[in-house]
Amino acid sequence: MKRTILVIALSSLVVAACAGGGAGDASGDTTASTVADDAIDIDTVDKLNDYIAEAATFDQAGADAQFPQGLEFAAGGAPGYTRYVFREHSEGVVPTLVEGPIGDQVRCLESDLPCSMDELMALHDSAEPVPPELEMSDAELEDLVGQLAQLRAFAVQHADVDDACAAGFRSDRIQTANMGSHFYKPEWIADGFDPSRPEILLYALADGTMPSGPVGQCNGAVWEGEPMTLVGTSFIIPPQVIGDDHPEAFAGPLDNWHIHYNLCRGNAQGRDTFVPRSECVASGGSFSAALGWMIHAWVAPAHDNQLGVFGMWNDTIAPETSEAEMLDSRQSRGSDFPEGAEQSLISDFLYGGDLTAAVGQSLFFSNVDSVPHTVTAGTPDAPALDRFDSGLLDPGSNYAVSFDEPGEYSLFCSLHPDMVATVTVE
Repeated sequence: MKRTILVIALSSLVVAACAGGGAGDASGDTTASTVADDAIDIDTVDKLNDYIAEAATFDQAGADAQFPQGLEFAAGGAPGYTRYVFREHSEGVVPTLVEGPIGDQVRCLESDLPCSMDELMALHDSAEPVPPELEMSDAELEDLVGQLAQLRAFAVQHADVDDACAAGFRSDRIQTANMGSHFYKPEWIADGFDPSRPEILLYALADGTMPSGPVGQCNGAVWEGEPMTLVGTSFIIPPQVIGDDHPEAFAGPLDNWHIHYNLCRGNAQGRDTFVPRSECVASGGSFSAALGWMIHAWVAPAHDNQLGVFGMWNDTIAPETSEAEMLDSRQSRGSDFPEGAEQSLISDFLYGGDLTAAVGQSLFFSNVDSVPHTVTAGTPDAPALDRFDSGLLDPGSNYAVSFDEPGEYSLFCSLHPDMVATVTVE
């Protein structure tokens, strides 16, 4: 779950740090003294304050929209699961996706929460309380269900791919795994949000397979290609229309929009890649430095998405796979990723993964969240920066740490003291 957490004020962290604290862990630490002057060295307090002051200068809006100069990116992230994704190609590390824009959004990926369209409709009809994890009022749920009903009606009217062609939608000829092929209506782009009129319809091969090359195309009102079936819808808003603000679109906080950067659309194999512009053109693709803010809405009756109505991926679409396998296949790792390391994606103000490593094995933290974080040894009450400390990790930064002895090791973020975790070393 994504939570709305701002950079913590200095006083709360310093008071917690100076208060002394809990028991030590496998590193051999013992219970700290209850005398404030002895609980923590003043150098540690100064260092934590430095981190907070530096983080306060981070240009959040600029990072979302333009990725300002000065940030040194490293490959990491997983589209649909993390706020930022950075990939490495022959010319270096580049940003390839951002979820946003800035807003109090909830990434609804919990299997026991009502996140799909059918589940949201059933929740509304039941008059049961909205789970607090959705951070949505009853009125917002009612509005959202109404919007999705309008969208589903439009989708059902275009269930036949010939109907999409007749309505002026045009295929991009690319079927993306667990997503489908995007059929755009260009004249609807940039004219505002209307839940009953998506700019994009999503289709996939009707036989449930992945194509080996480009899919067909519309010839006037007729589809020329293998039979396709409707799997979902999508919306796109050019960045210049909404700037740095979250669009006034679907009711509630579940609509996590995203934008693609440095994308090579299509080639002889009919797929998207992330390569430099020159390599893209040479392969027959079309390079886009940035596409507009986009969102998928899985409203097709036969493809209700348990990863959320607005999820990036839909595991009912070819190739069908488990959520765990999907996450693993989406994760990005660059050349600086230590061989044999375990990866933890810092996302939604959480340290991701099971945080288990062998003695001597690197644990590789990738910050793909919306704000800076740290990976600091100890707890907010008893920091241990001398044991290990990442320093300030801007979005796109990585940090590797290993452990010489088995045991359990505590860590936390010095900017957000409620971000705590335990590493188990075996």
